[in-house]
Amino acid sequence: MRILSSSVLYFLLFLSFTASAQVSIGIKGGPSFGKFTNAVEGNDGSGGVSTQSSGTVTQFYGELFADIPLDSGIRHNFYVRAGVEYLGAGGEMDWTGDYYISNGFQVNTRYKLHYVDVPVEFMYSPNFDWGRPYVGLGLYAGELVNGTIKGPDGSRSAVIGSDATDDFQRADFGYTFSVGLATKVGFQLGIDYQHGFLRVVPDGAEAAGQAKLKTHNSVWGLNIGWIFKL
Repeated sequence: MRILSSSVLYFLLFLSFTASAQVSIGIKGGPSFGKFTNAVEGNDGSGGVSTQSSGTVTQFYGELFADIPLDSGIRHNFYVRAGVEYLGAGGEMDWTGDYYISNGFQVNTRYKLHYVDVPVEFMYSPNFDWGRPYVGLGLYAGELVNGTIKGPDGSRSAVIGSDATDDFQRADFGYTFSVGLATKVGFQLGIDYQHGFLRVVPDGAEAAGQAKLKTHNSVWGLNIGWIFKL
């Protein structure tokens, strides 16, 4: 809960510093499609070794955000979008696989992770009479609050920490990209993507003389939402 309370405080302070600007508040949500990139090394079918990503898990994400214009005038084109986000991420390993290095990932196993993120994006969003399209690029910082691991033998909670024997790292950090459309009345429809810079599993050797792979979160999201002008 530490990052959740800190994120809410950050969001409220951000709004207070921009009270004189024409700030808009929005909420959005929808399905998220997460996978682990560079998750395992496996047989490429020709006797060689290839790096493979996991399969995709479908979950949900939602965000409360504020759009703060950076330029002056009646019709703004540049904004900062800052928010607090719940994000469902994770990945699913194949039913069958020939894995050499897998960071502890098991075949026929689904990993569902739940993060609280704080994304900040710089957005270009030209205004028209009917509304405004937008494209944004920025960074996010997040904290893994819980997760589940479901395999052939049942489910268990993911162990979160920095020890080599733990399942997943608590912190995540990476870049985010968004495109979408907001109508004049406030309805929003968009696509989001974020990719982690940090390894999702703790550092440490999987076996003697064997380094862990650099596995990262990769999540697409489809959203609908509403924007309210203050």
